Amino acid sequence: MPPPWSSAEYEREKRNFIATRLRFRSVYWHSCVIFTVTWLSGWLCSALLLKLGLAAMPLRYALSFVLAYPVFLGAVRVWADFMKSERGAPSDADNIGAPGGDLGGEGCLFVLASMLIAFAVAGIFALTGGLPLLLEAAFEVVFAGVMVRRFSGMEVVGDWMGTLLRKTWRHALVTLALLLAVAVWLQRHAPEAKTFAEAVKTLHAPAPGGR
Repeated sequence: MPPPWSSAEYEREKRNFIATRLRFRSVYWHSCVIFTVTWLSGWLCSALLLKLGLAAMPLRYALSFVLAYPVFLGAVRVWADFMKSERGAPSDADNIGAPGGDLGGEGCLFVLASMLIAFAVAGIFALTGGLPLLLEAAFEVVFAGVMVRRFSGMEVVGDWMGTLLRKTWRHALVTLALLLAVAVWLQRHAPEAKTFAEAVKTLHAPAPGGR
């Protein structure tokens, strides 16, 4: 078992861990994969809820978001195991590519749309300082079990979920608020629509009698 760290050593090791992974690992592209998985799980939840008869977009999107958040947590936990090496030399997580195979026309368009949405979300997440937050959770996974001496007593590194929840709940809350705002606006202007695609099609349809 490694010797205990002091609080200063813990902070120094965490800073070094985050800095080296940001420098040598493709963390942004990893986050794109994480958000792709999360978005697809939310879309699947929404589709299932619609099939079960929940037509109201705001409520359905809110429930789908809540159900997709644990998927995000799980995806980060799986990804964290690949962050043990400094340089991705080469790690499996650095070799994650776009889905292959012949998906057909609509399948390809759906996958492309999913990836574009995930890239946009990952970009916003990165610009708001989200990537180091993911690496803080990964640090807790990689060094789980190390003891840290604090004034209040000894603590054990490894609370990755608590760290991730504390660091991302604001991002999640803002995303949920924006999602609900869009859903409410679409439902108000296209009350008969049950999906985002139907609402957009309704809003762009020519007015009756128009040219």
